[in-house]
Amino acid sequence: MHNKKKGIKMTNKEIVDTVESWNWNLSIFEIYDEVKDMGKFGYNGSQVEDLTRLLNHAYEYFNYDPMIKELMSFLGVEVAEHNLCGDHKVDLTPTS
Repeated sequence: MHNKKKGIKMTNKEIVDTVESWNWNLSIFEIYDEVKDMGKFGYNGSQVEDLTRLLNHAYEYFNYDPMIKELMSFLGVEVAEHNLCGDHKVDLTPTS
């Protein structure tokens, strides 16, 4: 899915590709299994920023699905300010 080495952040393209690969094909439990070690309580807790970006993008991509929001809460990921109202999309497409 992504680089698990400390200090290597997911690119915007990796985030977009990962979320699009889920594309309603995975259950919330499968998504949890895929990302659980990225959070502050996982073995690779250095990826908190990546987890935050990834799940906030997923929350937008899946039209503010309450299950994604619940997963975010469970993993200690805050919903980004722009997602609170649900009317702002973040452009994660590469610029180059």
